[in-house]
Amino acid sequence: MHQPKCARRSNTAEQVPFIDAGRADHGVIVKPEPRLPACDRQTVPGAMSQRSCAYYGARWFLAQLKQVLHLVHGPVSCAYYGETVRKKRYTVFSTDLTENEVIFGGEAKLLRVLRELAVHFPENRAILVYVTCAPGIIGDDVDRVCRRAERDTGMRCVPVHCPGFLGYHQAAGHEAGARVFLEHFIGHDAPAEPGPRDINLLGEFDVMGDYRVIRGMLRRMGVNVVNAVTADASVESLARAHRVQLNLIHCRRTGGLLAEEMESRYGIEYRKGSFFGLTETSTTLRRLGDWLDCRAEAEALIAEGEAMVAGDLERYRRELAGKRVGLFFGGSRIGSMLKGYRDLGLEVVAAGSQFGCGNDYREAWTGLNPGAALVDDTNEEEFVQFIRQYRPDVIAGGTREKWLAHKFGIPFTVFPQESGPYAGYSGFLNFARDILAALKAPVWRIVRGGSNTHAPFTA
Repeated sequence: MHQPKCARRSNTAEQVPFIDAGRADHGVIVKPEPRLPACDRQTVPGAMSQRSCAYYGARWFLAQLKQVLHLVHGPVSCAYYGETVRKKRYTVFSTDLTENEVIFGGEAKLLRVLRELAVHFPENRAILVYVTCAPGIIGDDVDRVCRRAERDTGMRCVPVHCPGFLGYHQAAGHEAGARVFLEHFIGHDAPAEPGPRDINLLGEFDVMGDYRVIRGMLRRMGVNVVNAVTADASVESLARAHRVQLNLIHCRRTGGLLAEEMESRYGIEYRKGSFFGLTETSTTLRRLGDWLDCRAEAEALIAEGEAMVAGDLERYRRELAGKRVGLFFGGSRIGSMLKGYRDLGLEVVAAGSQFGCGNDYREAWTGLNPGAALVDDTNEEEFVQFIRQYRPDVIAGGTREKWLAHKFGIPFTVFPQESGPYAGYSGFLNFARDILAALKAPVWRIVRGGSNTHAPFTA
């Protein structure tokens, strides 16, 4: 998918103090004039920025697809790496390439494994074959082998070209997965008239029950989700994905390519929305009501949801107002999650991503206050300097940043979340509860010697 390039900073632009001088253009201080950090570049050698590879990005996108088998064509370690996605384990198979196949080729082994899978698991509709670094380097003709296996077994065999060198980070794998959907699954059913409120929800992964909350709200508006990609998508449902009134993009990076291509191929309009945060949830429901001619149902749902959270929300705001937070998410989460923190009265002093694109940072820039830092691909040393210089009250990000923050005595909330859904109105209360619980955990009184104000900020 074409993404606008991130802007280069001028030499006179104010530098982010915790970004290494050799990567100065990867960070900007937010000012009234738009200026974005450099992005979509190779990580500086030796920097531990903890990006995932394109193969894992494809697993992130495709792991939940139903009615398929997942075969990793590569060393068994790649299969092990891709077994767990968003803290959930999935069944994957491996061709277990060894030195022998690297020398003499792995095509024969791949064909044998595909035939065995088709025999032992005939109830499935397709086999996804993930092409990792090793077969990509030695030149295995995976497409030809898949066509041969499909003729032999009658089961669809689909190559997913996602070797680690496909791109600089996992977003390249997201796009590879989206291409697989477009070329091999979407639109295989005959065209038919969609229902008046049929939609696809693109870029929703049902983390800790998020999709169940979203689906429940939409059903109350009379909206039917044909596919939630990939929280609730199957070979069968994707075949009729072109029979909807609207594509609603929830995660920008994973849903954008699908939405743009489906508009080009099938004339399906798309809109962006988010169900994270009070403001974003109400805005998205209201706009969806306008788009699908169910505004009355949307307003009733919004009024009920906002009334439900009002009492608890006021208490959380009193406790959290003015607290300083740093956010380090996947690219598409920055902009949507920013508003959720602002709904609670928190001050976002820095936001960053390991694999954000120009669109992600542009959306984040509009939600940050002047003086905040917006950074790309922060490495470990820069993260330490951020803690020392900005003295945040709490940090939110991935599990890998959690332990470093805790070593400095900083409360931390993990994304993808671990305790329950964050989507919708009820999820927003869970979100606020987890932030407050992290800040008020009794352990910090011990670490801070009885003080509940700031961490020690020692090395």
